[in-house]
Amino acid sequence: MRKEFASLAPEEYGALDFRPARDWMLIGVGDGEGENLMTASWGGFGFAWGRPIALCLIRPERYTHGLLLRERRLSLSFLPKEHHEAMRLCGTLSGREGNKSLRAGLHCVRKGNVPYPEEADTVLLCRLLYAEGMKKEDFCDASLLPRFYAEGGLHTLFLCAVEEVLVNRES
Repeated sequence: MRKEFASLAPEEYGALDFRPARDWMLIGVGDGEGENLMTASWGGFGFAWGRPIALCLIRPERYTHGLLLRERRLSLSFLPKEHHEAMRLCGTLSGREGNKSLRAGLHCVRKGNVPYPEEADTVLLCRLLYAEGMKKEDFCDASLLPRFYAEGGLHTLFLCAVEEVLVNRES
């Protein structure tokens, strides 16, 4: 059964109660032929440049990183706790090796070219505004580097306009 989502303007929704230690989100990016969902726990929400924004951080070696720079549109989806295992799988499998949403048992739908899981409670449809790669020399607290960057590249910060919020009517 297909879920029905209500569409809200970002200003109507207000601040999202996102706590990375408690919640994960799925970053969804499409390439016209398929979709990629990446689990993330680093991010935030606020207001800049006269609009609601979302911030997400993605390492450059992740498949989603290149897709987002190319496509410039994304979804940030929040799922109920019963989908924790599916979200864990989306965080461990690579989209380079096939459709991980299917492998995780999620059903992607699209708004335009932007995929999101039908199982979500809340979906933020976003447009990329700004991307900046972190640099070691810009860290004011260098103790973060060995703790979070002993392996892998430094994250890119993506600031995105929240253009629409979808709220699942069944939630």
